[in-house]
Amino acid sequence: MNLEKMFDTYELETKKLIELGFKKIKDSYQKTYSLSKGNFEVTFMITKKSIKIKVVDTETKEDYLPFYVEDNNQEFVNKIKNEVAIKWQEILTHAFRKIDTKSKVITYMKEKYHLSPNYSWKDDNTTCTFKTQICNKWFAIIMEIPYKKLGIEKNGKIFIINLKNKEEKVKDIIDNKNIFKAYHMNKKYWYTVTLTKNINLKKLYLLIDESYNLVENKKKS
Repeated sequence: MNLEKMFDTYELETKKLIELGFKKIKDSYQKTYSLSKGNFEVTFMITKKSIKIKVVDTETKEDYLPFYVEDNNQEFVNKIKNEVAIKWQEILTHAFRKIDTKSKVITYMKEKYHLSPNYSWKDDNTTCTFKTQICNKWFAIIMEIPYKKLGIEKNGKIFIINLKNKEEKVKDIIDNKNIFKAYHMNKKYWYTVTLTKNINLKKLYLLIDESYNLVENKKKS
């Protein structure tokens, strides 16, 4: 289970967590489930920013260490991992709300500029470009890249959008939290925005408009 990136796209609904029987203990919501395989139980400890999963052998009262080893493919350990994964999926489905920022951005460009994404690469169904209506030039590119390409120490990948602006403004836009120097583009005029629930959508829509207008008006002149 890759829990590192889920808070980029999911938002915790604590009331629904309580409906599942979770209790607030200090700074987290916790619940322990008995597992059907052997004498084990799993405890989920959830906050709005983190999830910890603890599997304990109830006979020894100690952590079941094989559960935490990623490449442990023993049959019994896998059964434990699978049962924990099923429990987690139930919690995720009931108590978390998915925030699909990428879809919202695509919808915004469709509604405002009557544009659909262009998937120009045969073996890549995630990277798409958006071109201005008159000049037909790129003003936005959406792609999925490893977190580490942005200097973010997380495993897995993240959706981003590359946008354009004037050189002097690009420097002010970058905050190295949600907005970074452009990935795979000219860093003088382009920058990268992470498409997570943490981004301010109103601000992002304004940046999209600025990119569109800059490209369209520049090419017109």
